[in-house]
Amino acid sequence: MAAEFGWAEWLSMLASFLLVIGLLVATLFALKKLNLGIGGVEGKRLKILEVKNLGARQKLLLVSVNAEQILLGLTPQGITRLGGWEEQHETAPDDELEKDVPAEKKGKNFKQFLSQTVKRQKD
Repeated sequence: MAAEFGWAEWLSMLASFLLVIGLLVATLFALKKLNLGIGGVEGKRLKILEVKNLGARQKLLLVSVNAEQILLGLTPQGITRLGGWEEQHETAPDDELEKDVPAEKKGKNFKQFLSQTVKRQKD
């Protein structure tokens, strides 16, 4: 026994489908307008600037707190502070920053940063 649908049933199903899609679009638009995503509401002292997923349960977070940017490592075991910088309002493009730094110093800065981070974790 095959069920046969008439025009009224097809139009009813199509109207229901369009209603669900419309409600989905309206919800997404409302969430965007309320700004409930990354960063939160302007004027607050604590802001999440960027999130970088490193794996299934590991993340890097760049957080701004009281005019300071802090890099945090987030794992299931806890949160680790990896570094901190004063907040910069105007940033130069990466190409301009790399022109001024000699090639042998580029690696040293990262090595110094990494060694400082390891020393902090040991303490």
